[in-house]
Amino acid sequence: MKTQNPKLKCEKGQGLLEAVIAIGIIVTGIVGTMNLTISNQTSSSDAQERLIAVNLAREGIEVVRNMRDTNWLSCEIVDSVLDCNNWDDSLSSGSDTIAAPLFDPETNSWSIDFTADSISHNQARVWRTNSGDPEFIGAMFQSADTTPTNAELTWYRRIIELYSICDDKTVVPSCGVDEKIGIRVQSIVSWESRGKLLEIKAEERLFNWR
Repeated sequence: MKTQNPKLKCEKGQGLLEAVIAIGIIVTGIVGTMNLTISNQTSSSDAQERLIAVNLAREGIEVVRNMRDTNWLSCEIVDSVLDCNNWDDSLSSGSDTIAAPLFDPETNSWSIDFTADSISHNQARVWRTNSGDPEFIGAMFQSADTTPTNAELTWYRRIIELYSICDDKTVVPSCGVDEKIGIRVQSIVSWESRGKLLEIKAEERLFNWR
C-alpha cells in the first residue's frame, strides 16, 4: 500500500495558493489600470469641454469690445473736442440687458441681437460648421437662423448681459437721463456634460474712453 508524502501535498497546496494570490494581484493591477485610464480620459474630456466654454465666453466679450472700437473709429472731432456719442451703437436696447452675439457667414460680421430673453432661447444655441469652406470647418457660432446650413448643433449655449455704467459709477440696465460712461459685459456659457449642467461666466468693463 502506497502512502502519500505529506510534504509533497503541502507543497502542492502552497503552489495553488500562490497561484491564486498571483492571479488576484494581476487582476487587481489590470482593474486599477483600467480605472486610471478611464479616469484620465474623463478628466481630459472635462478639461477640453471647459476650455471650449472659456474660449466662447472670452469671444463674447471680444465681440462687444470690437464693436465698441469700430464705433470709436467713426467718432469725429468737433471744435477741437472729440464727439463720440455713438460709441455704444448696437450695444444697448433701452432697459433690455440680455443679448446674443450672432455671426453672419455671408457678410463675415458679428451683430448683437437683443431678441433672446434667456440662455434657453434658440439664439443662444451654439453651432459648429461641419461642411463648406474648409477654412471655417470647426468654427463655432450663433445664428439667427433656426437651422443654419453647413452646421451641426453643439451642447453649448451662450448669452451676453450688457449693463450700463453711469457717471456716478452705478451699474444699471439703463442710465436714463444720466451720462453713460461704460458697459459691464458678462458673457455666460452653459453646457451639459454627463447629465450635469455646467456654466462659465466671464466679465469685462468697457468704457467710452478706453
